[in-house]
Amino acid sequence: MAVFGHHHQIFAVLLDHLQKRGGSGRVVKTFTVSRIVERLAALRGLEVVETPVGFKYIVDAMLEGSVLIGGEESGGIGLGAHLPERDGIANALVLLEAVAASGEGLTEAFARLERETGWRHAYDRLDLHLSGDESPQAVVERVAQGRDAFAGWSVDSVEYLDGLKFNLARAGTVSAWLLFRASGTEPLLRVYCEAPRTADVAAILAAAERLVLGPAA
Repeated sequence: MAVFGHHHQIFAVLLDHLQKRGGSGRVVKTFTVSRIVERLAALRGLEVVETPVGFKYIVDAMLEGSVLIGGEESGGIGLGAHLPERDGIANALVLLEAVAASGEGLTEAFARLERETGWRHAYDRLDLHLSGDESPQAVVERVAQGRDAFAGWSVDSVEYLDGLKFNLARAGTVSAWLLFRASGTEPLLRVYCEAPRTADVAAILAAAERLVLGPAA
């Protein structure tokens, strides 16, 4: 059973409800948002636009028009029929509407979306302050060299939209990802992970931290 609470989960439940009540348009997500959002959108016949991290990129897409919903990992979500901006009150009202319309609690609604999409979601992030002269961007470049596994997960493919994302597989199935990204606002390296279980996320992030900071981490 999923534990409800992450912004990724809120994004997915909002998307589900908006589409079911007749909404259409593009679904815009930053590089750090759960795969469940893009999988759900694809199953519902909606175009997905993925952007670098930063709500300004979501706004740019919303100003172009034809956006159903757009959001980022840190909780900023905008509704295309409302304003090209984050609005927590509007999102909360739509969530309440989703609960009233479905009769499901939010945890149950998200568990249903996991089953529909075939994607299990657990998530966490590390913010690593680096010592020495190595910059966050230099660390990202170092990590990119020849890495083929993390904590028992094999690297299936790599993406570079904003930082360095490893798509991770077990038994030939991609079901996790790990992203190294230099912060755009602070002098640190952000490390993001999504995997099927909390224990998987913790193990992958621990392996990533050791790779960045050394065996003593």
